[in-house]
Amino acid sequence: MKKNRVILGLIVLAVVLLAVWAIQGGGQRFSWRETFKIKSKEPYGLYALYDLFKDYPAVKELNTLADSLAGKLPVDSINGSRANYVFIGEGLYMRPQDRDELLEFVEAGNTAFLAAKVLPYDLMFYLYYDECDYIPWDGLSTHTDSVVQLNFTHPSLHRDRDFAFKYINKFAGTQRQWQYFPDLYFCEMEGGMEAVGRAADTTVNMVRVPYGNGFFYLHSQPLVFTNYYLVKEEGRSYAERAFSHLNDGPIYWDEFSRIPERMAREQNNAYRSDPRRLQSESPLQYILEQPPLAWAWYTLVAIGLIFLLFRTRRRQRVIPVVHPPRNTSLQFVQTIGWLYYQRASHQQLAVQAIKLLRTYVKERYGLKWRDDNEQFVQQLSARSGVDPDLVALIAKDAHNIPRYTALVETELVKFHQRLERFYQAAK
Repeated sequence: MKKNRVILGLIVLAVVLLAVWAIQGGGQRFSWRETFKIKSKEPYGLYALYDLFKDYPAVKELNTLADSLAGKLPVDSINGSRANYVFIGEGLYMRPQDRDELLEFVEAGNTAFLAAKVLPYDLMFYLYYDECDYIPWDGLSTHTDSVVQLNFTHPSLHRDRDFAFKYINKFAGTQRQWQYFPDLYFCEMEGGMEAVGRAADTTVNMVRVPYGNGFFYLHSQPLVFTNYYLVKEEGRSYAERAFSHLNDGPIYWDEFSRIPERMAREQNNAYRSDPRRLQSESPLQYILEQPPLAWAWYTLVAIGLIFLLFRTRRRQRVIPVVHPPRNTSLQFVQTIGWLYYQRASHQQLAVQAIKLLRTYVKERYGLKWRDDNEQFVQQLSARSGVDPDLVALIAKDAHNIPRYTALVETELVKFHQRLERFYQAAK
């Protein structure tokens, strides 16, 4: 009986937890996050639009760019048709070489369609000048509502009844911010912005900007091209009219340059404070502007500093400085010679000098000493550069002095003087 109560209690607890999970939205099937990804089938992904492009007759070829634009966009026409570049997302990041590639692509007569909440200052610097009463580009403006009414200005695209897009979040209508182009940017000057689409006939949400032989089409509300609206006839009809501005030719869909709205605004603020900052082509710039990559970079630097901190600690005792041994032979010889001289041992002193001379000749000139040998005298004189007569006198002294019973001081002095002359002249 007690066991049955425990089982019943567990069942009741599981039912309660399941009910709480369902009430808190754990059972919802969708993610309402605005991803703008072509593989996302969630409400605010772009799977439906990308799939429509695959079957659209005017699209000769659909290419997905999963890497930098540099070197990916063609300049010349392909099989006689102009190409198109398409980007849809919250914001986009372009390196200077990517921006230059896109500008060259459009200048050659191709078309670029950009739908974003935040347009990069670095690109708009080339598309919009201070030509409307010297009003600089300051980004898009916003208004808050739960529904946006859109339409086109061209008679062939205009519809009597506006296209209505209601923002839904978790199956409920919710207010949100919708971006638009302020009227200050339109001054009807040649080469300036031209309104292509409007919201409720009061604000502009889509513009055309001529650049070279091609056109840029800029749309401020990318959300209307997501799955939630394209599965309905209303949204599909609007998308078909919006993309009818593209050329009949290949499309290059940019899936690489997309960044979140907050990051795009930070990038624009950095450019506005210092326009040269985003002109750099350093890879480190892109890393520091991407939060996940920035954290990885800071972590790597911190690990490197910690490694250096611990590796700089001494891992063994101080190694004492070992000085090379000093040659004290000269001092020793001088000391011994002085002792012999003080004791009047002239012959012993001369014998020691002869031993040193023989050693010197053998080590320096490679000659074995031969007493009173004329050939040896000539060899030693030739190698040392000393006068043969002096060498002969020294050889004679070296032969005779050891045989003396005693050596007077005058003879020792003469022998010493001859040795001094020999050492000084020897080379």
